[in-house]
Formats: sequence, C-alpha cells, structure tokens
Amino acid sequence: MNRLLVLNTIKKPITLEEKPQQISEMTLQAENLTLLVKAEDVSKENSTTPHSYAYHLRTVWLFTRNDLKSIVFPETAFGIFSALSGPVLTTSTYPDVLAILGRLPMVLLWCWINVLIFDVANQRLKTSVVEDSVNKPWRPLPSERLTRRQARRFLLLVVPLGFLATLYIGGMEETVAMMALTWMYNDLGGADESYLVRNLINACGFVCYSSGATRVACGHGHCSLNSIAFQWLFIVGSIVFTTLQMQDMADQEGDKARDRGTLPLVHGDWAARWTIAIPVGFWSVACPLFWQLHAFIFLVPAALGGLVSFRIILCRSVDSDKATWKLWNLWISSLYLLPLVKYLMLVKY
Repeated sequence: MNRLLVLNTIKKPITLEEKPQQISEMTLQAENLTLLVKAEDVSKENSTTPHSYAYHLRTVWLFTRNDLKSIVFPETAFGIFSALSGPVLTTSTYPDVLAILGRLPMVLLWCWINVLIFDVANQRLKTSVVEDSVNKPWRPLPSERLTRRQARRFLLLVVPLGFLATLYIGGMEETVAMMALTWMYNDLGGADESYLVRNLINACGFVCYSSGATRVACGHGHCSLNSIAFQWLFIVGSIVFTTLQMQDMADQEGDKARDRGTLPLVHGDWAARWTIAIPVGFWSVACPLFWQLHAFIFLVPAALGGLVSFRIILCRSVDSDKATWKLWNLWISSLYLLPLVKYLMLVKY
C-alpha cells in the first residue's frame, strides 16, 4: 500500500502531446503580462496633464545630466585639444586656432547627441529603472516624468535625428559605431554579462567619442587622424578599460538591486579599489612617457592621479566615491591635454 502511495506522488513525465499545450499556456501568460505593462503605461500617459516646453526640455536634459561631466565635457575637450595639436595627431600641418575654437559648439553638440541616444536607450530598460530608483531617482523614468513607452518613442525620434545631424557636422562613422555599441550594451545585455565585457564596450565607446569629436573639431573633410592618433586612441581605450570601474563604486546598492555583476560586487569593495588605484598611477606616468614630455609636465597628471588613488583607497563612503569619480574625470581630461603640450613644445623648439 505504501509503495502504491509513493508511486502515485511521483510526477508523470511530460508527453510530446502535452508539450505544445504547456508552451501555448506560457506564451499566453507572457502576452498577458506584456498587455498589462502596456496598459499601465497607457493609463499613466492618459492621467498626465499637458506640460510646457520648458518641462520637456528639462526632461531631455535629465537624461544626459549625469554624463555631462564624464563624457560630454571631457570628450569635447579631447576633440578641441587634439585638433589644436595639429601634426601631432592629425594630417593638418598648421592648425587654424580660431576656426577650431569656432567649432566648439559643434563638437559639444556632437558629443551631447550621441550621449542622448545612449542614455535614452539605456534608461528606458526595466532593469535600469529599478537601478535608477535607488541610485538616481531624479532621472526621467523613476521620477515618472515619462513612461517607458514614451521613452521608446522618443528614442525612435532621436536616432534618425542624430544620424542626420552627424551626417552634416561630421563624425557619422563614429556615431553609427556607437549605435551598434549601444545595442550591444543595452538590448543584448552586454552591461550585465560581465564587468570585463561592460568595460570593453565602454572603452570602445570612448574611442569612438574621442575620434569623432576630433574629426568634428578639425572640420568636416578638412583633415584626418594620422597613425600616431590611432596609437593614442588605443591608449585612451586601455585607460578606460582598466579604470572605468571607478563609476561603479558609488552605485553598488543600485547595481545589487538589478543583479548586475560589477567588479566591486563580484570581487569585493576592497579589491575593486586597488584595481583602480594601481592602473591610475601607472597611466599617470605612462602617458607623459609616451609623448616624451619634460619631467615637470608629469606633475599635473601625476598629482591628479595620485589624489584619485589616495582617495579611492582611504575615502570609502558613497559621497566620497562620487567626489572621487569627478576627480577621475578631471584626471583623464589632463591626459587628453598632453598631445597639445607636445605640439607646443615642438613649435617652441
């Protein structure tokens, strides 16, 4: 009798006839869930009152606010500094200083458009909304300034506009490359696959920003990058690949909420800090050596790099990590200045 009871409690194997029925039920559940999400977005859209143009402009600005200091301003500086360095990085023998400085708004616009495309594509994802609710609740979606459905529609508008804009001002190839990287990072889950994959995609993105900003600063079709520029871009990509985990230090709570395997969450906070401090110190010396600059030129990147390394090891609160992240952006901007310093030394001597 007991043996019969045990046999009756064992689950029967699913037959071939039952599998299609189970699959259809799962498909129906997924479709119902999708409809519920869409219905929720539609109800939010219908319940919102019309807003002013200033409100919508602020919403657009909030998408990119956090990346102004880390991408838009530093990469604009990279483009202007590189174009002014003339034959050091470009095929231009004598850079036209006034013309290059006059293109500053165009370079700034180019960087901002590409950042906007990436940020909307990233922040519209459900996992990003979960993370931003913890780390950056002021962003458009967690603050309910617009829905995920509206963000997707906005992205449908921004992508072709960005393509057309870069077709006119230059850097179109880099924009198309970054669209592919954005797709890999967000929709293919590259950001959540591994911190190595995430840093690699980010490094490629920084290389595209740097190259495109330089070409726009030089003037559409006026000159191109030389062979030394590609070596320098590889170094810039390597700097980003080995140190960009700096931005993850202050975001650990949000990354944990979305189950993202960042370096500090995988290997621990203390180990992650050393993986930043050591490479920052190395690049602070290696980059001036690459450009064969005088010893006193080492002082600025070495001082900023030393401060970043010192703070990341000893100042470990969230607020301290946010301040150190700002210093990291200032440090890498000082490295971007080195080719221009090299050109000025060549002109002088």
